[in-house]
Amino acid sequence: MTKAEKALAIERVGSMVWHGAMDMTAAAWFVAGLYKVDHSEAEDMIHDAMAEVMVGELDKMAVKMGEKYDH
Repeated sequence: MTKAEKALAIERVGSMVWHGAMDMTAAAWFVAGLYKVDHSEAEDMIHDAMAEVMVGELDKMAVKMGEKYDH
């Protein structure tokens, strides 16, 4: 797997955990195996990916609110 593919995989895993489609423990095992890191470091990586997803969703909501109330 290339670095770009691994980055995309962690982004998708973070999104799945954030949206409740994947359990954190399963995600941590996957990421730990993919990156050859320990479980706690994998969880940190997933938390970072989840934060990116959350920020993206908040940005979209802010834009929608701005469009709705900006007459």
